[in-house]
Amino acid sequence: MKQLILYLLLFCSCATMAQEQKYILLDSLTAHYKVKHYTLDTSPYGTKNSIEVYNVFSKKYETDKGEDFILLFSVLPDIDSKTNWEKIDFNKIKDNLFPTKEIFRRIMHKALGFYLDKNRDISKTKLVKIIEGEYYVSKYCWIEDFYCINDSFPIPIATKSFILNVNQPITPIGALRDFFRKLSPLCQDFPFEQNTDSFCGIPDFLKNTYLSNIEERGGDMIYCFYQFYENLHTNISRFGYVKGKGIVAGVYFNHFMPGPFFIDKTGNWRKLKRLPENELLWAEELKKEWAKKEEERKRMGI
Repeated sequence: MKQLILYLLLFCSCATMAQEQKYILLDSLTAHYKVKHYTLDTSPYGTKNSIEVYNVFSKKYETDKGEDFILLFSVLPDIDSKTNWEKIDFNKIKDNLFPTKEIFRRIMHKALGFYLDKNRDISKTKLVKIIEGEYYVSKYCWIEDFYCINDSFPIPIATKSFILNVNQPITPIGALRDFFRKLSPLCQDFPFEQNTDSFCGIPDFLKNTYLSNIEERGGDMIYCFYQFYENLHTNISRFGYVKGKGIVAGVYFNHFMPGPFFIDKTGNWRKLKRLPENELLWAEELKKEWAKKEEERKRMGI
């Protein structure tokens, strides 16, 4: 019996260590890497709040070294409390900080196809920032990493969810929807139109981050992507990418979903609206920049 109790105590201790929450300081990221911060207005969802987006670029980004990595932190709001952050005691988290030098470990292992130890996986880490000398932790923090490439293929190649290939053929969502429905005629919902509790598996050969459109705004070339992949909870569903500026627009289908996956949520969550298929939430900072450039262009008669 003593041996059994000892084993259970050891097992519980290991389980607790394995599930220990990790944190990373925003100040540490900005001190070691180039970081681009944008704010997305959530009003189109039917709730006035914001999403804070942080693009962290690898040190060899755009150096032709084959390591064009971006780590995307999306700090999303709690719809009921209308806040993105909550105060935290730094002394309680200071021993559980994720190593800043390890943040690109996961995407490097993905790109090379190597196994990654769970202790070095940044996906469940929470972002912490300092506001007027006080520490605040993100309530909902989604972390995604991307490998940016410029390879020309005659057809889209299934790369799952982490490769942004700006030179792939354009595949509109409508075209993929038609193909998917022919492939899975018994499926009630297309993944971007989740209206029921059913979910149909996506074949491996279709899993990809597809390029849906290329457009120009204020001199910036924007590559519009959408993820077609079985990641139901923590991914930016559709987004706009600008070289050197990172992810500058997006939608968060799985966070701002009024149902059926949020049947345990009430109140303001139930009042959320769905966005049209081609609508994105654009960075407020760039909207102002583009508007200023447009005014200047008109003033000069261009």
